[in-house]
Amino acid sequence: MRYFGAVRGTMRYASTDIVYRDVLFPAGTFVAIGLAEANRDGNVFVAPQDFDITVQKSDQPQLTFGSGIHYCLGQALARAELQEALPLLARRMPHLCLDGPTQWKPDGVGIFGPAHMPITFDPGH
Repeated sequence: MRYFGAVRGTMRYASTDIVYRDVLFPAGTFVAIGLAEANRDGNVFVAPQDFDITVQKSDQPQLTFGSGIHYCLGQALARAELQEALPLLARRMPHLCLDGPTQWKPDGVGIFGPAHMPITFDPGH
């Protein structure tokens, strides 16, 4: 989820003046936060551009589900669904492979991900 989260960014409105790291964000400022970029910060994650499912999970929390008071209420459900769905897919769809180019949803769409992803697998399981 850190590598390829469904929500790539968010915006916040500064209702009061905010000073962060000596930078003033005046009241009324909209601030765009790049969650996808934060999740690939080389100062935080080892080899952040590499997807390796076998790597030990970092102690640093990723921002796929937000943070603080903006932490996603549905994160526990999303994690539980993935824990159930991925092993089931692996059993029911052996030798699952891409079968052509993936087409991605356009930038600016609220939820990021594939619009079209052709696959093949061994049927009958």
